[in-house]
Amino acid sequence: MNRFPKVLFSIISLFLYIVSHKKPTSIIFILLLLLISCTNKNKLADSSFVKISGVIANAENHQLFLQLLNYNEKLTIDSAILGKDEKFYFSYMPVEKAIFLLKKDENNYITIIADKGENIEITSDYESFEKDYSIKGSDDSQLLCELNNHLQMNQKKLDSIAKLWETAIKLPNRTEIKQGLDSVYYKAATNQYLFQKQFIETNSGSLASLIALYLPFGRDAVLRESADFALFEKVSNDLMKKLPNNSHSINFAKRIKQKKMLELEKNLSEKAANNK
Repeated sequence: MNRFPKVLFSIISLFLYIVSHKKPTSIIFILLLLLISCTNKNKLADSSFVKISGVIANAENHQLFLQLLNYNEKLTIDSAILGKDEKFYFSYMPVEKAIFLLKKDENNYITIIADKGENIEITSDYESFEKDYSIKGSDDSQLLCELNNHLQMNQKKLDSIAKLWETAIKLPNRTEIKQGLDSVYYKAATNQYLFQKQFIETNSGSLASLIALYLPFGRDAVLRESADFALFEKVSNDLMKKLPNNSHSINFAKRIKQKKMLELEKNLSEKAANNK
């Protein structure tokens, strides 16, 4: 049975009693208690939710989706069709610091890292979307924005290379042109590698670095577990120190441990084979 009517009846009865006995000070005191109680409940509710809102220019009548990125799956938790004001608002109660995807479609999305109580605001354009956006309200999400900005800078170089090659492929000196384009690509890829590596080393205790480990450049992986294993292990160790109960930290630590065991077994097998 709902107890609220009984509580409300008791409050009203007490209020009428105080009024009838002309005790205005008591009335003010009770009203203040009720106001404080409601305020505390609202604060408690706000601190349990992540709020993600913003404005997406040229997005009227377009739909946005909010997905929760778990370690091995993506769950759509909400969606919204934007109106004339081109604003959107999502609210969600996470069980831990979580990774979200704000998507306009399967290939275009903004990655967000958010914790309980954070109020995140995003500004972008529907056409460019993840290629040019701003975000505030979350330090981890701002790190991802910084990572994305550098990636987009080098991605533009890739796009230019592809367009130039489309034009040059039928030219008689295409071999020379390709060598020049390959050189530009190598410089861009090297720049992206060095930036991501430095980014991860500096922010190894953030979930942003977990995303950076697997962030590709074009169709190619920038970092590889085989070649950059020490960096992968550093992120795992630092995440377990900073976020020991987070599912992303735990599952990534399991992956790294398994990788180390497989590598150890391989080395022991090779050593045994050489000793025969």
